[in-house]
Amino acid sequence: MLLKNAFLRMLVVFLYFPLLGYCEKELKYANIRQNMQNIFHYHIENKTLSPTIVKRSFKIYIEQFDPDKIYLLKEEILAFLELDEAAVATIARHYEKDQFDEYLVLNSVIERAIERHRLIREEVKGLILQGYIPSGRDNPSDYAKSEEELKHRLLTKFHKLIELKEKKEGVSLSIEKKGKFLALYEKKLRRLESHYSSVDVQTLGYSFEHYRSLYILKALTKSLDSHSAYYSGDEAAELRAALKKQFQGIGVVLRESEEGVYISDLITGGPAQLSGAVQIGDRLIAIDGRHLEEVSFDEVLEHLRGEEGSSVELTLGREDVQAFQVKLKREKILLNEERLSYTYEPYADGVVGTICLPGFYDNGEGINSERDLREAIKELKALGPLYGLVIDLRENSGGFLTQAVKVAGMFITKGIIVISKYSDGEIRYMRDLDGRMYYQGPLVLLTSKASASAAEIVAQALQDYGVAVVVGDERTYGKGSMQYQTVTEEDAKAYFKVTVGRYYTISGRSTQIEGVKADILVPTAFAPYNIGERYLEYPLPSDQLDMEAMAQGKGQYKSFQKKYLPSLHVKETAWKKMIPYLKANSERRLAKDENFQMFLRKTRGEVSESRFNKNTKKNYKNDNFGVNDLQLKESVNIIKDMIYLSHSAQFSP
Repeated sequence: MLLKNAFLRMLVVFLYFPLLGYCEKELKYANIRQNMQNIFHYHIENKTLSPTIVKRSFKIYIEQFDPDKIYLLKEEILAFLELDEAAVATIARHYEKDQFDEYLVLNSVIERAIERHRLIREEVKGLILQGYIPSGRDNPSDYAKSEEELKHRLLTKFHKLIELKEKKEGVSLSIEKKGKFLALYEKKLRRLESHYSSVDVQTLGYSFEHYRSLYILKALTKSLDSHSAYYSGDEAAELRAALKKQFQGIGVVLRESEEGVYISDLITGGPAQLSGAVQIGDRLIAIDGRHLEEVSFDEVLEHLRGEEGSSVELTLGREDVQAFQVKLKREKILLNEERLSYTYEPYADGVVGTICLPGFYDNGEGINSERDLREAIKELKALGPLYGLVIDLRENSGGFLTQAVKVAGMFITKGIIVISKYSDGEIRYMRDLDGRMYYQGPLVLLTSKASASAAEIVAQALQDYGVAVVVGDERTYGKGSMQYQTVTEEDAKAYFKVTVGRYYTISGRSTQIEGVKADILVPTAFAPYNIGERYLEYPLPSDQLDMEAMAQGKGQYKSFQKKYLPSLHVKETAWKKMIPYLKANSERRLAKDENFQMFLRKTRGEVSESRFNKNTKKNYKNDNFGVNDLQLKESVNIIKDMIYLSHSAQFSP
């Protein structure tokens, strides 16, 4: 469950600035330089098209088309990957004239690779259906040197896809079902390929020039650093829904299968679920009278979107039921399942609460993480004395900076939460202005390698002020940069996010690359993976503020000493003093916990999958891993230690 969605979310801290310039919805080549001027204006380091950005952009253009290295031959793209100074200079001159001939030449290479790939696919599908099993496993680190090597890679990929399908369904697929499965995969591949094909692109509703401009913009923007990005309108809509936890629609989740498009889930409270007429598993036959055989899956999704209050008619099929129509009105739908949730367990005459905060969201209409957290704490206190609190940030990968500041501010009386530094050297201080503490007591922040950005701001700030103990993986993700974005502006003329600055907490530390270090190590499911800023391409380097200059009010820090230093929250020391004892107790507990030790052996690859998944009374009488959340359980145990130690004279205030 932990790994399910974490890598699909954005790792961002979002800021707002006025949008400069102009860009049309239907992209033209002339829009590329216009949009890049906008993006360069905001970027923390890159202000012009440098030779480095040019070289990176061609590499990224290739990778965004062929990430698995199954289309292109090394000899076809080597010249684009090893551009000399003269070629780079020519590309830069053409860029200034809104000419992108070199990218179009590269795209023509891709078009030819697509045609070749389709021919190879037909041969490979025939071999797979005949039962051919390729020898060895192929995990290519470089592009293929020959068509025969491409064929082998494709055979291996198709065979692996069939294996995964059979493993998921628990049965061997018949030749007929394999054929249908591969036909669906072919359909998906052609949909992706059509974005690069001057012939197939006509089926997508936009011009060839639009898609070339889009992918050149994507490549150039991604070349700036690991978090700057350019988005299509559809991508922006998905990200907007994730950030605001709402969208306009009818509340159905669709899946494309070998048998057609079906409804895989209904969003609670959405028009489809409330109608009572739509069920999970229903097959979608037509939309507004247009049969699905006439449209692509992307068009189906697009057709379901629309203005709030507008209607759409679905024709549905269900086993043993004649096809029927359901007319639904599009409404604003809140994604409550993606919002904060809490649980608790009794403790003495009160409770210990656990709150899962999946992101720092704000829809601008009262639905935000700070309000949800405040209400959760209020409801927990209504159950009895709230003796301890765990806030789970393991899958929290970012969101709005303003929300991170407000959430952290709920646990201190006053003071700076985050310090921002921009490309021109400007320093900004973001403070907790509420002045109220909504909870005082044992507080654990449960983090992982996937906790990033705004989550790291909260964890580092509360750790710096000494009001919370950080528990989890050795370090968090390590994203210490901020992005300006236009994604949440539905009518924006261009959708992008661009890195505009770095952030630091009151200690002067930046989480960039290094992340937030855990006070107590309790490895999570993310622990064995290479997750983090340090593993990305083109990350910003780490640095820190000059704390001596800040304390003395020198230079750009004069306002800090005068305006902010006298009103900082007094740092807590009791919890920090406890850490050696809490750490020792936790290590002893985990060493004796058979399930946690089994979990650790599994992460190290020392336990086979079958042994790991086996649930026997002998070995797993109570806390079987996979049933209970071992990291959350240990976090609660640490809270209980904090409660106990806080009553001893050694740690009393």
